[in-house]
This record gives sequence, structure tokens and C-alpha cells, in this order.
Amino acid sequence: MKDIRIKELLKLVPNNVTVLNIGCAQNPHIHRELAIKSQKIIGIDTNQRELQKLAQKGFETYAMNAEKIKLDCLFDCIIAGELIEHLNNPGLFLQSVEKYLKKNGTAILTTPNISSLFLYTIVVVFNQTQDPTHVYYFDEKNLKTLIDRFNFEIKEIKYIPPEIKFHGKGILFRSVFFVSTVLANIGYFFSKRLFGSYLLIVIKKKNG
Repeated sequence: MKDIRIKELLKLVPNNVTVLNIGCAQNPHIHRELAIKSQKIIGIDTNQRELQKLAQKGFETYAMNAEKIKLDCLFDCIIAGELIEHLNNPGLFLQSVEKYLKKNGTAILTTPNISSLFLYTIVVVFNQTQDPTHVYYFDEKNLKTLIDRFNFEIKEIKYIPPEIKFHGKGILFRSVFFVSTVLANIGYFFSKRLFGSYLLIVIKKKNG
């Protein structure tokens, strides 16, 4: 069964367009799904071992930092799923996206939503994280503030509830995680901001 984030992301990618998938190695399944829809797809990541696996399956991939993209073509759609929170400099990343996005193209980003009570429970109450490599956490307000500093405008923002599952270490934490995901999916129908664990944002160039 596909994660809700994956379903929502794939729905927003038009058929038969050129796609750049930034951070492709962290979820090869998404990359394969995008390849089915796209006219051409290129993937970049810093994980060379996983990139090699994709390359062995015939995908065009490059070992490259998202903040310093160097390619020889522009794209109709740029995907960066669960990426911006890992970066040293999100501003440099957005500059790279602008450079390689076609005039009327769109970029689709997803990131954890720090406004969600589910994420608050993990990060603040239990002093843990979804991923030890996260550097930043965003809510809708500060993500908009960041994007407004660059040549982008927001087309769409969605909140996405968490996948219901056990996760983490220790029986107590795994149990709380599972119950929290169930409650978050129920609460999502009443307040998307407080119970949507992820933000999905679609942006385009201001002069596009």
C-alpha cells in the first residue's frame, strides 16, 4: 500500500514531462513510479551506493549535492520529497531549483510539519526525531517566508496525515507512535494544520 504522501505527490506530476527527482536514492520506489509517468527523468542524490543500484536498472542518475546542481538541461517538474529539512542551506537549494526549472514548470516539495501535534509529541515530549539527519523543521508560515525570499510563488499547499504504523525503538515509544498515528488520522478531519504530519507544497517561478 502506498504512503499517502507518495499518492499525493504522484497525482501532481503531469504525464509525459521532463522530471528531476532530487534525493532519488532515499525512495527508489517513488523514482520508478515517476519514471513510468515521465517523458524523461533524471535523479540526483549524494548516496552513491543507492544511486548505483538505480543506474544498474537503467536510470540516469548523478551523485550531486542539491545545493550545487550542475546539469545541462531544464525540467518541467522538479521533485524534492523529504529533502529540504536535511540540507545545510535551503536557500542555495531553492536557487538551484529556480535555475533548472522551466519558465512554466513546477517544483513539488514535501517536509514534516512541525505544527502537528503528532510531530510535537515525538520531538518535544519524547526528545526524539523522525530522522537524526534532520537539520530544520518547518511549518506553513516559515516555509512560506523562506520561499518568498526567492523568485517563487506558491501554487498549492496541502497537509498530509501520517501513515499508521509502528516506528522507532523501544516498546513504549513504538506503541505511542502507533497510537499517535491513529489519533492523528482521526484528528486530521477536524484540523489539518494540527494533525497533518507533512506539508506538500507546489511552487512555480514568479515570472513563469
